[in-house]
Amino acid sequence: MNRRHSAQIGRYLLIFALAVVSVAALYPLLFTVVSSLKTQTGFARDPLGLPTSGITFDNYVEAFKRMDMPRLLLNSIITTVAGLVLSVVAAMLVAYTVTKLRFRGGKLVFLLIIVTLTIPSQAIIYPLYQTVLDLGMSGEYQGLILAYAAFGLPLGTYQLAGYFQQVPDELIEAARVDGAGHFTILFRLLAPIATPALAALAIFNFVWMWNDLLLPLVIMGGSDSKTLMVGVSMLSGQYDVSVPLVSAGLIVALLPVLIIYLVFQRQLVSGALAGSGK
Repeated sequence: MNRRHSAQIGRYLLIFALAVVSVAALYPLLFTVVSSLKTQTGFARDPLGLPTSGITFDNYVEAFKRMDMPRLLLNSIITTVAGLVLSVVAAMLVAYTVTKLRFRGGKLVFLLIIVTLTIPSQAIIYPLYQTVLDLGMSGEYQGLILAYAAFGLPLGTYQLAGYFQQVPDELIEAARVDGAGHFTILFRLLAPIATPALAALAIFNFVWMWNDLLLPLVIMGGSDSKTLMVGVSMLSGQYDVSVPLVSAGLIVALLPVLIIYLVFQRQLVSGALAGSGK
């Protein structure tokens, strides 16, 4: 077998592996879409098949009736956008401090922040909830926004610090000689240079914050400030779960994420690869 045949076989195997991974990744979404178009009886009769008794949109109508959809959407937008902005700005400040400001213990601070990436959120959910209670922010927007910023800080710091380290110190020194302060250097010099990394971080944080259920459920609970994902989780009853109804709610909740991803997928890929190309 010559090299050409070996290369073709390797290419076919790679295509097959990618096809399998793609099907495995897309099947849950396809299952959710198909289930949302079934009646409860049709789903019970054939959970994995296509709708046999016709397509229905009654589940979407019922989901809108049971949930205060405009209010839940507004809550999700407020907490996600505010948490996103706060987490990205905080990550920029910390990354700039540990990479471009030479101070004793800077590397230790950076290491401690990165170590928190290994701590699962479930392990610290009780102290987090107690802290939110002590601050009087339970059921309030600011409690969830601060929690989002805290959990998004380690990854943002790690990603931006790796990018800021590639910027020559001579460029920073030249800006300081011209009279630029720290905030001018960060937001007018480093931020434009790190635009791909910032875009990727913003998209990643948006997807995570919008889809998150644990933090909103713990901090917001059943208050009027609960997010859309919490509202979807409350569609299931105590003794029965209507999979088509919950699927319809999930599709509605996922639409903004899918739109954001489809619109900004190039920025996400270029930002993820930005550090490797420097």
